[in-house]
Amino acid sequence: MIKNNIWKFYAITALGIRFIAPIRIIYLISYGLTFAQIGMMELAAAIVIVFLEIPSGVFADIVGRKKSRLIAYSLSIIAFSCLSFGSTLPIFIFGWALSGAADAFESGAQDALIFDTLKQLNKENDYLKIKSHFILINTISVIVGSLVGSYLYAIDHRLPWYLITATIIISTLIFTTIKEPAFISKYSNLKSHLKDFYKSLKVSLSNSEVRRLILFSLFLSLPMYVFTTLLNQPYLIDHGFTIQSLGFIFALITGISGILASLSHKIEPLLKQRLSFALIIFSFTFLLISMGLVHNTSIVLILVIIFYIVDNFKNVIIDNYLNQNINSESRATVLSVKSFVNNIFISLLFVFIGHLVDIFSINVVLISMGISIGLLCFPLWLFDKPK
Repeated sequence: MIKNNIWKFYAITALGIRFIAPIRIIYLISYGLTFAQIGMMELAAAIVIVFLEIPSGVFADIVGRKKSRLIAYSLSIIAFSCLSFGSTLPIFIFGWALSGAADAFESGAQDALIFDTLKQLNKENDYLKIKSHFILINTISVIVGSLVGSYLYAIDHRLPWYLITATIIISTLIFTTIKEPAFISKYSNLKSHLKDFYKSLKVSLSNSEVRRLILFSLFLSLPMYVFTTLLNQPYLIDHGFTIQSLGFIFALITGISGILASLSHKIEPLLKQRLSFALIIFSFTFLLISMGLVHNTSIVLILVIIFYIVDNFKNVIIDNYLNQNINSESRATVLSVKSFVNNIFISLLFVFIGHLVDIFSINVVLISMGISIGLLCFPLWLFDKPK
């Protein structure tokens, strides 16, 4: 029964235990990689995502979101096997690029599956609540992964990678039992989809609300992406935390921020769209600048926790409003357009930001990002329609 999709997605989310969260950069450095080479890994993944993002969305709309997600799982298993057993830069780059390909096939497909499942059950208004539940479950998984991952790393550097590969395999087996909503199988060939794909692009480019949401997603995704991908571990170590404490710190940060962000479905009705975005923009600007200026260890930890809370809230809000403004038939495609724009922007800026960190410092980059968020997003918010 299609209603069983929801608890199965909950189970899959629970299995997303990120054993590598507190040790990924340290693991790569232990095999001789420099920060520049880690940046090459991220760039390789971003380039793959850019090239596959929209084609994978088209594939999901023609062939099916479930098949698209199964391809993503298969690629993830191969990718993390490479990262688990590899020890050289080419293998790590290849593995991380494959994980980027998996992200491309997952992007839009899984979210569309969830939303269309709710729509078929006449419960699409529960989407925001369901997404909040996913955040809470994911938060618990990340807490477990952060605490256990650091312990396992001390025993064997590869153990966290072995376990995350195993959880992906189990998630794949569960996902194969999910029933795809029947009404999404609309397209019988590429030609019929291309017509709707063109319409989806027109929606993305001409519908002011969709365009605004895509731009908000673009500008507001970069700071957290840069922080979590490159800066968070050295930033915390520079501000008084030890490598041994990172597992506990990541568990604490993720736990508090995730639990509070899981209340997004209760906060949004009180603020509505306009005030929600005002809160997000102001908070990002203030927090990034403050993180660059403050040196007190306790205050730094509080700022980082709030930063994660706001980012989780931002993700839920943008996904919810974007889903409300696009039709079901082209949902995966439009969501892929959003991810495509995000990834091409991030891939172009990632190396530049890495150089800024090398030339100046992490603190200067954080302050610069905070100022940039304010300058880019405030005018976008100012001309939004009150809601």
